[in-house]
Amino acid sequence: MSDVLILDADQAPPTETTTPPRQPKWTDTFAYIANPDQFCRQNLEQYGPIFRTSVFGGTTIFVGSTEAVQMALNGDQNYTEMGLPNTTMTMFGEHSLFQRPDLHRQRKSALRPGLAGQAVQGYLPKINDVITQNLQQWPAQGEIALFPAVEAICFDVLVPLLLGVELNDAYFQGLPIASKTDLKQVYKTFFDGFYGLLPWRSPLTTFGRGLQARATLIKFMQAVIRRRQAETHLEPTSDFLSMMLVSQREDPEGVFSHELIENQCLLQLWASHYEISGLISSWMYQLGRHPQHFEALRAEQTASLQDGSDPSCLSGEQLKTMTFLEATIKETLRTLPPTSTANRRLSQSVVLDGVLYEKGWALIAEPRLAHILPENFTQPDCFQPQRFMEDAKAIDKYAYIPFGGGIHGCLGAQLAMVVAKIFASHLLRRWDWNVQSSAQFVQFPLKRVKDNYRIQVSRVNTH
Repeated sequence: MSDVLILDADQAPPTETTTPPRQPKWTDTFAYIANPDQFCRQNLEQYGPIFRTSVFGGTTIFVGSTEAVQMALNGDQNYTEMGLPNTTMTMFGEHSLFQRPDLHRQRKSALRPGLAGQAVQGYLPKINDVITQNLQQWPAQGEIALFPAVEAICFDVLVPLLLGVELNDAYFQGLPIASKTDLKQVYKTFFDGFYGLLPWRSPLTTFGRGLQARATLIKFMQAVIRRRQAETHLEPTSDFLSMMLVSQREDPEGVFSHELIENQCLLQLWASHYEISGLISSWMYQLGRHPQHFEALRAEQTASLQDGSDPSCLSGEQLKTMTFLEATIKETLRTLPPTSTANRRLSQSVVLDGVLYEKGWALIAEPRLAHILPENFTQPDCFQPQRFMEDAKAIDKYAYIPFGGGIHGCLGAQLAMVVAKIFASHLLRRWDWNVQSSAQFVQFPLKRVKDNYRIQVSRVNTH
């Protein structure tokens, strides 16, 4: 990477320094929200991988080159700070990881054991069980609405995994939210509120309804936590909430305050559920559009399971052998990245490669730019999962950024990949599906297949 020159408050930039091209337009925010892919591609063609906009107000620089992405991701507590819209920060809450940058690293380190490593390995039986049981509810032959069908299963996987909650009517008795259906609906309202751009707290606005949903969900989390705290024995590897509660018992004055635990239950389920549901449905769509990969994927499944073990309960070792499956998931994330990954604000002016980025400007590290640059990926518009096998180590970590990077890199990335691989493996061994038309996508705030998009599925004979 080129050196980042951090300018003192009264320091003039070097001579011949330029600023990013393009004049911001008052319509930029609306154009970006309407179709982020189109917005990025059009400006990339005209101005290159770094350009100036007014997205979300003020001056916002979109960056896609590896050097500029690295600069944006690695400036925290040095020359950048969080730069999310105020409405989004309010939805995250005052006890989110983003609100206290001085405590971010400590909190993230404390949370990681519940979402990575041995904990995820311990989650495997639950993940396998819920996916296999729920897939049995799909029609043996017929149509499904792709995203809703996947989303329903992911919700049933992640709520018990993260909260230790049982998704039956009896469990919900006495809780502020009365059923699984209601919980999903309140979460959707909460999710939509994250990008309500009008900062009015009225229930007439998306943001206002999101805040109301947030308050309801916090009350729900508080009630669940009280119920879990009353359990005589908590196993820290059984679910994410148990890990936090055990840590709190061991060190009551430590990282895990009541408020932090409530907020992390709220946010981790929100982030995991929508990201993983979007990824799996996009993967099914891409495979349906590129069926030439099915043969190699199924041959890999046969090889990975030839030890005679129960195919309904995949192990961590078996998942590691599914390298081509992982490559197709990674290529899905490259070609259909769900969202931008870094919203930072410059706390000091910096110069990189002769370009001045001024204090107060926002930075967005945008996968929709980085993932389609020919210098990063040959034939970037082609779905080629082999690129993540043949020379995967040569792919710059700042060229491929579906989970962000730096100290704000996605905490749940490992969990997301594991759930996606298990879901995909069970699908490949038990189902055929085909795509008969191009999907329409919800573009913002998270790119995913629209609810009304349907595909044909049929159960295969496994005997």
